Amino acid sequence: MKKLLLTAMILLLLTADRASAQDPILLEIGFVDASQSTFEVVMTNSLPIAGFQFDVTFDPPGPVLLSASGGSAEAAGYDVATGPVTVLGFSFSLTEIPPGSEVLTVVAFDCSTCQTMPQICLENPVISDVNANSMAVEVGPCTGQFPEFRRGDCNLDGSVNLGDAICFLNVLFIFPPPPWPCKDSTDSNDDGDANIADAVFLLTYLFVGGLPPPPPGPTVCGVDPTLDGLDCMAPNPCP
Repeated sequence: MKKLLLTAMILLLLTADRASAQDPILLEIGFVDASQSTFEVVMTNSLPIAGFQFDVTFDPPGPVLLSASGGSAEAAGYDVATGPVTVLGFSFSLTEIPPGSEVLTVVAFDCSTCQTMPQICLENPVISDVNANSMAVEVGPCTGQFPEFRRGDCNLDGSVNLGDAICFLNVLFIFPPPPWPCKDSTDSNDDGDANIADAVFLLTYLFVGGLPPPPPGPTVCGVDPTLDGLDCMAPNPCP
């Protein structure tokens, strides 16, 4: 298998200077699951492809790639392999991935030494067609730079007070619950879950002299230093 994958890599590299005129293929990072240390690679292509390769970089450095699976590559029966920084997929039966905009593969990486989720970038893409011609490729922006927020600022008004405890209760118990744009801000005790304990924790901090919400804290804007399944998708959670 390793020899076959090496052969595929050589073929892809040899075609890198023969890109044909076409709409560029777009490779971009999709959903990042911080709790599982995985991210989607989404491909938008107007022509079918027969092989792909790209590098992944992390900032700060440290994580290494573990595997790549799922998506349209797996559905097409591709052999997909990873090195420390490289993902390679190829079909030895010349099966093509048709035009579309879908998850190409889901990449898993080792983030056991991470203090916070790193920035993730795709670099050096090579994609070939069934005739071994290199295809024009563009990559999307880096991701992983999560928005800054104040922990406990549920209503995102720039301060942490009784209104945020009421906001927590509304988020938890109003049925149906509203989609909340910054779940990280509601996790006042930073246990990776948004529940009634967060409202109790915040009320204890505000009125009984309890511990303040963990970093980034209730007064300073910052990113979440804890890897968990919560996110913050608000456009401006730190006014």
